Amino acid sequence: MTTLMTRSRQQGIALFVGLVFLVVLSLVAVIAMRGTLMEMRLVTNVARQEQAFETSETLRAVPISVFDEHVFQRGWPVQLGGTLPDDDFTFELANQMLTAFKNGLQTTCSGELDVFYGNLEPSCGSLPAENRYDTSTWHPDLILSMCDVTSSSCSRNVSATISIVPDGTVLAEGSGGAQAAGYRGIGGGAAAGGGSMFFEVMSVGTVPGNGRAVTMAQYRQAIRN
Repeated sequence: MTTLMTRSRQQGIALFVGLVFLVVLSLVAVIAMRGTLMEMRLVTNVARQEQAFETSETLRAVPISVFDEHVFQRGWPVQLGGTLPDDDFTFELANQMLTAFKNGLQTTCSGELDVFYGNLEPSCGSLPAENRYDTSTWHPDLILSMCDVTSSSCSRNVSATISIVPDGTVLAEGSGGAQAAGYRGIGGGAAAGGGSMFFEVMSVGTVPGNGRAVTMAQYRQAIRN
């Protein structure tokens, strides 16, 4: 009788110890799973941020390219309300780019297409007056979208909102001498030396999954006769 009771007690202890080990292993598995899920979230967030950064950087170059062509050609193409043939703007797939650019252009407070040369915008509607030193007040000048390369269909849910504000003009070196020569009747004036226009360009890229990145750059455009 004593032997049977001892064996019974030993079997009960073994079951209890097994349950304790099972609970401990379950906790270890849950903790490991939570750590893995956290790492997956971190990796996903980093990937979204990188994609948003690349989107912001890529689409920020589009208005700069258009503006470079405008300065070189001394005018705007027909699609943007100018008089130059669209083919004069020598982009790869020019018509498609110009169409996307035109569709993405926003209007000023006066209802005109915003093509870089405008001054700081006053307040209109829900938008505050632009302040050169407060980026939160900058009005969107251009909204561009492109296909998400990670998707099988082109939903164009990868986009960038671009704001451009003027940041002053500077005469080129030697313009002062040209201006003095013009006063003496032997030169063409300060304009003959050329100059530079400066713009602050901010691009806010957004991608699916709440990915967002902001890039900024100062753009300098040299103007020469």
